[in-house]
Amino acid sequence: MSSISSSFSRVPNSLATQITRQNVTASNLALLQAQIGLATQKRVFKPSDDPVAASIINVLDQRLETAGQRSRNLSHATSALGTLDATLTEINNTLNEAKVIASSQVGVGSDAETRRSQAAVVGSLIDSLLASLNTDFAGLHLLGGSATDRSPIRAVNGGYQYVGQGQGLTTDLGPGLEFPITLGADAAIGALSARVQGDVDLSPRLTDSTAVRDLRGPGGAGATLGSVIVRIDDGTPPPVDISVDLSKAETLGDISDAIESAIRTADAGALGGALPSGVGLNGERLQLAVSAGYQISFIDGANGTTARDLGLDNFVYDNANAVSTNANVDLNPRITDRTLFQDLNPTPSLAYGDIVFRNGGRQGTVTLAAGMSIGEFKEAVSRLGLGVRVEIGAGGDTLNVINEVSGNKLSVEEAGSLAATRLGIRSLSGTTPTSVFNSGRGVRIADGQIDPTTGLPDANRNVDFEITLTDGSTFTVDLTASDITSVAAVIAKINADAASAGFGGVFSAGLVATGNGIEFQDTSGGGGALSVRSLNANAAADLGLLDATFTAGAPATLVSTDRAQVRVDSALTALIELREALLSNDSIGITFAGERIESALEKVIQAQGLVGGRARRVDEAQSRLEDTKLLDSSIKSNLQDLDFIEATTQFSLLQTQLQAGLQAAAAVSQLSLLNFLG
Repeated sequence: MSSISSSFSRVPNSLATQITRQNVTASNLALLQAQIGLATQKRVFKPSDDPVAASIINVLDQRLETAGQRSRNLSHATSALGTLDATLTEINNTLNEAKVIASSQVGVGSDAETRRSQAAVVGSLIDSLLASLNTDFAGLHLLGGSATDRSPIRAVNGGYQYVGQGQGLTTDLGPGLEFPITLGADAAIGALSARVQGDVDLSPRLTDSTAVRDLRGPGGAGATLGSVIVRIDDGTPPPVDISVDLSKAETLGDISDAIESAIRTADAGALGGALPSGVGLNGERLQLAVSAGYQISFIDGANGTTARDLGLDNFVYDNANAVSTNANVDLNPRITDRTLFQDLNPTPSLAYGDIVFRNGGRQGTVTLAAGMSIGEFKEAVSRLGLGVRVEIGAGGDTLNVINEVSGNKLSVEEAGSLAATRLGIRSLSGTTPTSVFNSGRGVRIADGQIDPTTGLPDANRNVDFEITLTDGSTFTVDLTASDITSVAAVIAKINADAASAGFGGVFSAGLVATGNGIEFQDTSGGGGALSVRSLNANAAADLGLLDATFTAGAPATLVSTDRAQVRVDSALTALIELREALLSNDSIGITFAGERIESALEKVIQAQGLVGGRARRVDEAQSRLEDTKLLDSSIKSNLQDLDFIEATTQFSLLQTQLQAGLQAAAAVSQLSLLNFLG
């Protein structure tokens, strides 16, 4: 008789079916995973496939995405720097051609007609240089600094103004490559502005609206205020100490009000007068109106510096002190756009009236008034449309006037009021150094000359020029190096030589009251002309005396031309000056223009070296980045990508496994108790 083998346990049909279904499902799932892998070509399709690998892949994806953007940035930078280098090469070629023209037109081999024809060539070179400076790449004007959305150079009043700004446009190129991919035009063609440097300390006074951040007193620039202890002593011990919090004060008016309010609250009799006259301002200091019998002092805590920063510490304020002010300490406020001219305190005091600005053959006038602010003055000058602006000096005590137009010469002149002189911005004043005359060439004098025969000093060879008065009398002027340090020194020497020659009572030299220039006045009463004749060197010409303007009268006057005009030292200016010198057949002017073009060429070569170095560093960074991307991609591929040989083998095995499972399930599902009994 048949029996059921003891190796088979008796199980319910539902359990057998469930186990079979689970096995088939597991095989199906494994087969599905294999199919997905083969379809996507990825081993890790979702994080649950391999959490550790998925985490690493996520990091690598971020790195690769960042590297991709940086690679695009580097590629763009390479193109921009390549275009910039080509532009600088064009500028170099243009200036070299101009240099050749300047060299060829100096000497006996050239005449006026040839020079006029060459001036037309220089004009075309100016146009070429302008086009190069306004070159753009993919919408970026490469020589506009950080302002790359517009052409950086524009024509203004016969000259050219730079309207770009900043040192250059930067982008993310990676660590160690924090340089811009554009340049300011000054890096290529030299200075883009020139200034009349203010030389008068305008010494602004404190006002209630003076901001705490604009103080430069004992605590340095921008005092940081906190609490200060105010000690009130009426002679009856002990003195009263009160704490005043000044941390929220923004202006001197806030400080005065807070201190006075605190003192009057603690002791109504400590200060004289009525609020707000007890604490005020005196020049550049705080002032207290202390009542008789009282003493007030200010003390900083262990870590505080408020009293020191306000110039209040180490001083006792009392009624015996006539002004109740610490005269040894100034809060030294800086000039701001809010400062009124009436709050300035230069020595001598300001004069009010018209100031004339002349640039490129055009002029405009601004009237200086006591109630005008520095900001209003700056705006008024800007509205003249001369390419001139006013700025506050870096030290915060002076004003500067800026010429922004290459090819134009700026002068700031008086209109009879001395307003420009007292403000320190007159371009030709007594303090002006003669080294700035004639576009920086200075004044050339005859000094230390010797007799070629005897080898001894020859006084006649060292006399610079002769002045002829209206009555025919003459005297000579012999300038030395110490006499040409400034305009005032030159004028003093001319007057001294006139006095030595016996003409001190009828002749005087000084600055012209209206306009700019050195003025000679002659009261000798003759019928001739007051004139100057050069004897040796070029001092008379360089001082503007040979083309001076004579006016008969009592006194007769001779006013020099303004040789202290301010020019922008750029390649554009050099080319314009070369063109003008060629048109006027001026050999000396051609020589000087050629020298400036030579200097401009050095600037361009330096810019080319700078751009070339940056381009090389970008190329190297691009190469390193590509290597890094390749390595990251390789690691990611090893973690994520599918091994096709392994995957296809596993797929085949899974198919066999599934088929076997299905067959086994079918066979088992057909068995019954009779199969075991049979």
